[in-house]
Amino acid sequence: MMNILVAPNSFKECADSVEIAEIINSILDKNTSYKVILRPLSDGGDGFLQVIKSLYNVTPIVYNIYDSNNNLSRDFCVLFDKNKKSLFIESAELFGLKVISASNRKPLKLNTVILGEILKNLVQDVEANKYEIENVWIGIGGTATIDFGIGALSKLGLMFYDLLENPVEPHPLYFITINKIENRIKQLPFLIKCIVDVETELIGNPGAIEIYGKQKGASENDLKIIKTGISTILEIISNNENFKIPDKLNGAGGGLAAGLNIFCDAESIPAKDFITDCILKDVNLNLIDAVITSEGSFDFQSFEGKGSGVILKLFQDKSVPIFLINGSTNLPSNTKLPENVFVINLMDLFKSKEESLNNYRAGIGKATQIVINKLNN
Repeated sequence: MMNILVAPNSFKECADSVEIAEIINSILDKNTSYKVILRPLSDGGDGFLQVIKSLYNVTPIVYNIYDSNNNLSRDFCVLFDKNKKSLFIESAELFGLKVISASNRKPLKLNTVILGEILKNLVQDVEANKYEIENVWIGIGGTATIDFGIGALSKLGLMFYDLLENPVEPHPLYFITINKIENRIKQLPFLIKCIVDVETELIGNPGAIEIYGKQKGASENDLKIIKTGISTILEIISNNENFKIPDKLNGAGGGLAAGLNIFCDAESIPAKDFITDCILKDVNLNLIDAVITSEGSFDFQSFEGKGSGVILKLFQDKSVPIFLINGSTNLPSNTKLPENVFVINLMDLFKSKEESLNNYRAGIGKATQIVINKLNN
């Protein structure tokens, strides 16, 4: 009996990891000589809630909130585990690339207000003894925003003013005009734990703002405005002894985790720790004979804490074959993967990227058959 760990990460804006794992399993399951261990991954980005559903006994809680990023009211679902007294939120479902159209991806005018509204509702529900919540876990990744969490924090009591004492809207476009910050945030009745998918610092040369900003639709000029604005906020609070700025500001979610850390004492949990301590908690890696993982686009960012990169590191000292089923692979020419890692790109199985996206289920099926052929040889 061959033990095969199927631990795919999601294909951003395409398929979540649970769906990918199910497609792979539907083909492997036909072979009675395979024992398949399904552990769909989440690094905090797209599909985080789907993975939580597969791990815990959760019930949905729905809040109807006005979504200023899309100019409409929407139902937003979070998941509650009564036994663990934990609630789970996926930021990509609130203001991620998958819910904001390409034409509307303008980070200067997008923010995280929706998260603040949800947290505010949760505070009210906890204080009213509607739910008993000790920890709020937020998957931070796949966002279309670069607002340092300021939008969310503005709903919790953080106030911003310009030189003339006029209130400043919590959009990155206006951060540069902020001259004064008032902190009216009350202590939350629960702890916030942010699962972060990157280790890159928010402010750097380049930092996460520049590295990930373009994929969110920001121009070079937009990035300069955003970076200057966030730096302005940091300069103001650095002169206030009530705030503690960490030595390293995590760049996940456009600085969302970093902002929550500074103003709400949120804890940042690297995706690798969430994957090993929660998703793979009951899996004995020494008994695994082969691994199948995946990434929509496998590149240098994948080694910064993305799900598939975590799997590669966990098995780097083991000689088992690892199959990377990717939408595409884009590594620098001087980056070589270990000899036991086999890459299968869906783009290579179709005539175009668009065709591979439209037929991803068939593509994953074809890729899985390639894996089977290699395992049987």
